[in-house]
Amino acid sequence: MSESVSFKELLTSSESEDEQLFTAPALRNRARQNGCNHKNRRVHLILALFVLSLIVNVTLTWILIANKVGQQESQPNSSQPQGGGTRGEKCGGTVLPRCPTGVLDGAGVTYENIFLDLSFEEIEAVNTFLKDTVLVNWKNSSVYGIELHVPNKTDAINFLDRQGSKPVREARVVIVRPDVARVEEYVVGPLPSPTRMDPNPRREIKSLPFRYHPTYGVDEATAAVMKVLLSPRVKQIILESYGTFFTECGGECLMIIPQKTSSAYTDTTLIVMGVYYQTDFPTINPGDLMITMKETALDSLKFELDSVFYGGYYFTSVRDFVAAYEGDRMTKVRKTFPRPQQISVPGTVNLRGRTFPAAGLSGSREYQPSGKRYSVSAGHVEYLEWSFNVRMSAVAGPQVWDVRWAGERISFEISLQEVAVIYFGANPNAFYTHLSDSSEGLGNQAFGLVPGVDCPDYATFLPQAIYDNEQHVTRTLNNCFCLFEHNMGIPLRRHYTNDPSIGSNYGGLADRVLILRTIIVEYNYDYIFDWVFHQNGAVEVKIYATGYIMSQIFHKEEEPFGFRIHGDSVGSIHHHLMNFKVDLDIQGQSNRYETLDLALDKRPWPWYKSGSEEFHQISFKHNLRQTEQGAVLHYNFSEPKYHIVYNDREKNSFGNHKAYRLAVQGFTKQLLPDESPVLKSRQWSKYQMAVTRRKEEEESSSSIFSMFDGAGPQVDLDNYLRDDESIVDQDLVFWVTVGFHHIPHTEDIPNTPTVGTSATISLLPYNYFHECPSVGSRDAVRLEVKDGVIKSADYGLPNVECLPTNLNMTHLLQNKTFLFP
Repeated sequence: MSESVSFKELLTSSESEDEQLFTAPALRNRARQNGCNHKNRRVHLILALFVLSLIVNVTLTWILIANKVGQQESQPNSSQPQGGGTRGEKCGGTVLPRCPTGVLDGAGVTYENIFLDLSFEEIEAVNTFLKDTVLVNWKNSSVYGIELHVPNKTDAINFLDRQGSKPVREARVVIVRPDVARVEEYVVGPLPSPTRMDPNPRREIKSLPFRYHPTYGVDEATAAVMKVLLSPRVKQIILESYGTFFTECGGECLMIIPQKTSSAYTDTTLIVMGVYYQTDFPTINPGDLMITMKETALDSLKFELDSVFYGGYYFTSVRDFVAAYEGDRMTKVRKTFPRPQQISVPGTVNLRGRTFPAAGLSGSREYQPSGKRYSVSAGHVEYLEWSFNVRMSAVAGPQVWDVRWAGERISFEISLQEVAVIYFGANPNAFYTHLSDSSEGLGNQAFGLVPGVDCPDYATFLPQAIYDNEQHVTRTLNNCFCLFEHNMGIPLRRHYTNDPSIGSNYGGLADRVLILRTIIVEYNYDYIFDWVFHQNGAVEVKIYATGYIMSQIFHKEEEPFGFRIHGDSVGSIHHHLMNFKVDLDIQGQSNRYETLDLALDKRPWPWYKSGSEEFHQISFKHNLRQTEQGAVLHYNFSEPKYHIVYNDREKNSFGNHKAYRLAVQGFTKQLLPDESPVLKSRQWSKYQMAVTRRKEEEESSSSIFSMFDGAGPQVDLDNYLRDDESIVDQDLVFWVTVGFHHIPHTEDIPNTPTVGTSATISLLPYNYFHECPSVGSRDAVRLEVKDGVIKSADYGLPNVECLPTNLNMTHLLQNKTFLFP
């Protein structure tokens, strides 16, 4: 049995390091020697195992006592889990200290973050101002949203780069006005003491019909459908069919999930009421009943039954439905409330099935021997050569601003714009479920990150103040973002040489990165968003999807739309789409967008055969994109290309443009035709990428109304492209769409795994630096053989030994608002 050889042993062993590290036969010889000595060591091994078992028992007892003491002495912290303090523990006779847990000291760094989200006090000030000066005169009006109105880019750049005046701090608000059946957007300022309110200058359409609002008609339609369900004959059908009801159900109840539809589909508001069992999560335990309610007249807020879908049968009236059921002219549904089988209810996330690993075997953990190598203060983050600002739009979700490497701006803005999910199926619910998740808010659904699972337990957790549009109060969402350094488990770069003609050496750098993460829960789906900052000047945005699928009862007609995956339910095919705004400023705001189009080079070469035969090679051609419409990307696998952004005046020492490359893994094809009503408010989904000149009035590709305003969209990316302006030497914005089609399968129960449901947008330096800037990283490892001895380069990082901080969830368990606000 061969021994494992540690990195330290390789450098200190009495054997030749050259043989150990750079000669494979030497390792095999050592293994053979170990095998020959195996028999002689059996007695020693038995004794060692006996002693080891005693040590393990004593150690476990000591750890249990130490943990209890540590939990009693530790104090809760508002930003991250606490450990067992800084006391040392003995390890091999040596007392080791606890690893430090704090972030880098940002004292002395002066930075005014003009992108900082509104504070709790600022939101309160805006809300009070609106109540006292505006809402008092607008009958039944209410505030639906309050968030930061980000400064104009011109003002921001003037302040950040030219020591200009600080932009006025303002809030963007959405006000619902039933008195005039409108929803309106305004800008309120200056903060912290507002005195004025003006229509939002960045919206061409500043006032929209009330029916486009996300909550319009939902309560009224729900009340109307309950009258239908509570009628004696319908109630009896439901009790017989599902074994329970919506009320007086003893905790095993049915529930309604309303699905409001787009104004592009009907002249008045249409809402589908799906019936589900009220389990751990209802969308995988559907009933087979859907009732569609339709508004009787435009803006009337009065609803009547439009249709009933039961057991695969479609009826246009309650009378026909009841008559068919009572007359036995249909196959009747017979279901009961889901109950535990074996140890838990199927479809829940409780433990069941074949369990692993063996009890007592905990998973691996990372730790930070020198503490956290980043600083974060008031939304401003600095990490090695990187700096950036983070904020959370209540509507659009996570955003990163003023991204810089070594003080040079790479991007002014990288922000999520929209998450859309388009379902398909042979039932009204799947047919009409076309979601634009910003309608319910993206940023205000980001909270409750769990240490040790959602983020490493050593991460820094950041809170967020938001306006709660349901309770009309200001709230703080704890654990909204997490920030942590992470070893990606793969070298960023490496090479190993063992050649007698050039020597033996190794150079490598672990891909240690800083990750900014948030997870947005849009009812059944959980979307993970990572901003990843690498040591070579590259930044990536990674997106993952998990959570529960949306299901319906399986019928023969559903076969083209999904598989039967759980009980008698079908997982409907759907399309996930995410749109991002990427505002690049490569060496300034005057940029060009060029593609390097790969092409076949076919010609003779004098060194090939007789010199007259042609030979195929791959080459590329520069293709400068001149106008907005000429830059639209419909991804074509047969036409590979690089996407390059640069300032024409800035070149490196070789005469090449100092550029960044935009690379995407996860482009997705919108299969619906351009004229589909589904796309009326989602024009961005037609393009894998679009490029426009930056304008303040073109600040987003979507809005909170996009799920319902198909009859007259407030925001339409096609309008940005229609004037087909020049994009040469301009301030450019890239609208990038990624996503994937999802045909659910049995392994999506209980939750869809993140493996295979991801996409990545990468910004990569491309002739931007003289060489890879990671050569300046002291994290690198350099080994070389000199005079038969391995020499290791010393780059000045200390060899710190410490004990990782124990995960202590006491403060999370004692204060539920951290995870369940």
